[in-house]
Amino acid sequence: MSDSEAPLADDATKRSPAVEAGLAAAIVATKGLTLAFALDAFVNANSPRLRGKAIRTRAVGYAGALVIVPLMWRLLPGRGRYPRVLDLAVTVPLLLDAGGNALGLYQEAHIDDVVHLANAAIVSGIAGALAAPHVDERWQAALAGASVSAVSCSFWELMEYGAMRLGAGGMDLTYDDTMADLAEGMLGAVLGAVFTLTRVPRSRAERDRHGWRGPLGLRNRRPA
Repeated sequence: MSDSEAPLADDATKRSPAVEAGLAAAIVATKGLTLAFALDAFVNANSPRLRGKAIRTRAVGYAGALVIVPLMWRLLPGRGRYPRVLDLAVTVPLLLDAGGNALGLYQEAHIDDVVHLANAAIVSGIAGALAAPHVDERWQAALAGASVSAVSCSFWELMEYGAMRLGAGGMDLTYDDTMADLAEGMLGAVLGAVFTLTRVPRSRAERDRHGWRGPLGLRNRRPA
């Protein structure tokens, strides 16, 4: 098998039925817990543990973000197998954020650090996969994905600062915290770039032929 063909193999074809079932169960569990924390946040937004965190807005965001991967997959023509790994990768940071806020562990357990890192890596990897069919070299796709992620992280920090200046309470922003968030975002962008470099085909012809679905686990046909 050539270098250009190797990344095209869908990991789902290599996983056993037990692993597939485990992934499906993990998705159900993580989504269920995230929805439970979102409901708690919406109902108990004025409690001391949640006050000042714009938690109701977060709760709506949690619930909406849970359907991003299923909706994307449903709308794609010739969508192939359901990308369980991608769905789990998107869901886990949401669960960490929602659970960390609900249990009062966000700062103490450094959940914020994990969430920033994971979100940046996901954005970088997806953006890199989308760019890959349109560039000559896959390092260019990796750079494009990392750049999108880095800009997104910076924009998020600016939004947080703006919200604080406009009077949002409970944010506890400091210079050190902002710099740490930016550093974690940059590291996540690099990890996403590594994903792009290792998952997309080396050959431009193969990338044009198979598009961006392969790296994200959307290429193979669904089981009969």
